[in-house]
Amino acid sequence: MELYNIDLERGILNSIIFDNTKLEEIESILKAEDFYLPFHQNLFETMEELYKNDIPIDEIFLKDELIKRKKFDENLFFEILATTPIENVDEYAKTLKELSLKRKLQILFKRASIEIENQNVLELINQTKKELENLEKDNSDTFKLADFSVVEDKEIEFILKNFLPIPKKAVTLLSAKGGAGKSWLVLQLALRFLNESPNKKVFAWLSEDPLFATKKRAEKILNEILVNDNRIKFYDINNPVYKNFKYLGSETRPFHLIEYDYKNKKINPLFYKLKHTLRDFDFVIIDPLIAFFGGDENNNSQAREFMNLLTEWADKEDKAILVVHHNNKSTTGGIRGASAFVDAVRLQYELLTPDEIKDDKKELLQDNIRILKIKKDNWGVEKILNKKEIQLQVFGKANQRTTNGTSRR
Repeated sequence: MELYNIDLERGILNSIIFDNTKLEEIESILKAEDFYLPFHQNLFETMEELYKNDIPIDEIFLKDELIKRKKFDENLFFEILATTPIENVDEYAKTLKELSLKRKLQILFKRASIEIENQNVLELINQTKKELENLEKDNSDTFKLADFSVVEDKEIEFILKNFLPIPKKAVTLLSAKGGAGKSWLVLQLALRFLNESPNKKVFAWLSEDPLFATKKRAEKILNEILVNDNRIKFYDINNPVYKNFKYLGSETRPFHLIEYDYKNKKINPLFYKLKHTLRDFDFVIIDPLIAFFGGDENNNSQAREFMNLLTEWADKEDKAILVVHHNNKSTTGGIRGASAFVDAVRLQYELLTPDEIKDDKKELLQDNIRILKIKKDNWGVEKILNKKEIQLQVFGKANQRTTNGTSRR
């Protein structure tokens, strides 16, 4: 009986190359040593290393890395690439794991049968028992159950806690209708964050606005809004601290983080490159969500996959990620598209347009002021701020805001 399956190994490895997220599904099941062929072991180890460093697991990077390690085999690599990717890769990984354990058992019992003539029986039994326990542990449940005694007490950490709390290691959603001033507000948050933490870094992909427009907005925010706040230290846009604000605009075409076709889904390799580029950044702003979402906007499953991808990124790399999304244009309100966009986050803010504010409040507000509602709050932000609604100056001086219906997002 053959205790290996080379075709199965090739199928699993090619599935990871085809969809890098497959590695997450099986890395708790398989180790490199579970593959039979040494080249397959080396390839799996390289995949884990690339993924750990947020480098795409693709043909080019794998080949380059294996050549560096002097472990590349052109023929075996080609055979893997020529294999059809498989569905339910985690189930096949369990089959491969079972074959690996049987090989280890076979080796263990063969060694015991050889050593039985020259070794004390009790010592051999104890040694064999320990090795069997290790094999059992290697195949044990992958869920690490906890109880209260082993869980460390922690508090949720926020950036901008004294202005507009945004949790670290999480994704926060900011939604509003067109014209509310979403892009103005997130730019203000970026500038405030750098005043709060001058040595930190912010990245914003403001995909609907050209670079020069964002710069002009930043100048207005500094000169007409933040100048009145004694928490702000740096008013000049040319101050070196603002070199820690990096951004992209409408000049750079956004990409879909997950690519879908009628049968398959695949994480865009550009996402891994973006993560690698932003590995040292602390606050990431994505505006708007729909520019980076490649699925069916009303599909809850696809919406959750998209949000989970961002949540994993935030958690793994200790980032605060703020995603901007559109509300429905209808009078019923609510976010555009699938409810899973909201279900997948723990905190949602909603920026209201003047038309959405009650008449008694509207009369008291200048047209450069907006009301921000805490729409969903699982982090206790309402208790931090001691309020559920916040009045914010979003635009510059009131008489400079357009009143002819021109949209100022």
